[in-house]
Amino acid sequence: MTVAGIPRTKQGLTVLLVDSDPRFLTDSCKQLAEAGCKAWGAEDLIAAANFLADQRPDVLVVELELLEMDGAEPLADLKARAPTAPTILLGSGPPDERLRELQRLHDIYGYHDKLQGNDALALWVSAALTTTQQQELIQRTRQRLRQVIDAVPDLHRIQSLDEVLSAVLEQVDALVGGQNGFVAARLSDPVGKPPIVDYEEVVQSSDDYVIGAANSDVYARGTTVDRIKAVPAQMVRRALEERSHVLDARHGILPLALAEHVLGLAYVEKPCSRESDVEVLQLYGNQAAAAIRNAVLYELATVDSTTRVFRKSFTLERLRQTIKLAWRKALPVSALMLDIDQFKKLNDEHGHVVGDRALRHLGNLLKQKVRDSDVVGRFGGDEFLVILIDADYEGVKIVADRLRDALASDRKGSWPSSLPALRVSMGTATLDPGDVPPFELGFPDFPAVVESVVAEADAAMYRARRERQRLSSGRTLFWPDFVKR
Repeated sequence: MTVAGIPRTKQGLTVLLVDSDPRFLTDSCKQLAEAGCKAWGAEDLIAAANFLADQRPDVLVVELELLEMDGAEPLADLKARAPTAPTILLGSGPPDERLRELQRLHDIYGYHDKLQGNDALALWVSAALTTTQQQELIQRTRQRLRQVIDAVPDLHRIQSLDEVLSAVLEQVDALVGGQNGFVAARLSDPVGKPPIVDYEEVVQSSDDYVIGAANSDVYARGTTVDRIKAVPAQMVRRALEERSHVLDARHGILPLALAEHVLGLAYVEKPCSRESDVEVLQLYGNQAAAAIRNAVLYELATVDSTTRVFRKSFTLERLRQTIKLAWRKALPVSALMLDIDQFKKLNDEHGHVVGDRALRHLGNLLKQKVRDSDVVGRFGGDEFLVILIDADYEGVKIVADRLRDALASDRKGSWPSSLPALRVSMGTATLDPGDVPPFELGFPDFPAVVESVVAEADAAMYRARRERQRLSSGRTLFWPDFVKR
């Protein structure tokens, strides 16, 4: 339905009419209001300027004769106060040289001859409002694209899957708006490998996506999407099957798809996104899927699948990098080597599933008890190596005490009381910077330093086990012993 030529879809947009004829203002504002627009009238330029001091209309309609009283500059002042509003000039009779002069000096959207009636004015206003909406859409799309472009470099840096999912959640929230939400990653084949020849791939279901990041306690990490009853199952199924967003007033689901593989799902409550954002959302979804794949590939190469701590090769590489940093910055470095007491007996009596559970549990505790700058790795079997930068013996002892206390309290917590209590033997080694900055001593044999730190911590661990101690310290190492002669 339209009123005076203005579609109802433009309801809520605003128009300022500036004209010296009060009756014309009253009739025109009434007609525009009936069409759903917010229309204001001003009988002179001063009233118009005062209005524009506080309001920004979508369309500006100005009587030509009012501008002629003071020349062309008043129009420049009005347009400066409402720079994005298309301007329509009013007059009586066909366009003349006066209008052409203003057109040359200013960006005039159109001219309305009052003799043609208010319906013609309504058509001009409708066209101007359409232009305003299109400009807003272009600007909004540009802003969304800029958001995506700015977010992509951070998305594709080397990082863990959890970090990627958290970054995706933050960006989806910025793009879509809404309230609570989560991002889930695909549990099976998170890389998205090509299907086997002659094998028809089944569309993934919601029980194959595990929440890895959420901004509300309502959505617990580690929960599969099918268990979230607040998320409509049919919407999830449609998003997976069509590999396309599904949005309504209450729910928004964005599949993170790479080619035919949906590697993740992003969900928000009550999204504020518009249909015009769809292509930008799809673009970001593709980038997010690629980042998920890269993070999974990175973790496959660096993270032990059982314990979720670093693999041995990567841990030793991080130790080498840490020691080089300590040499440049004159910082102490400590290593903590530990293994599970009676681990073979635990495997033999309770099975390898319980043994793997013990390894995973210990790895999780270690990650909780160290700083973000520290490194936790699985060294082999039931042995773990913890690398601590800027930590002497007292510092590494604090970590060992934290771990011992955490294991002792496990009887009341996450480790089942029906299973034997987990105990560990721990050994430490410390590389001391000494009184003279290491870099002033000369270039050291870094591989020998790495080997010695590990060997000392390992020997101390075995000594702790042999002597039935919880913690044993290896000898302190000093840089002069490794300087190349």
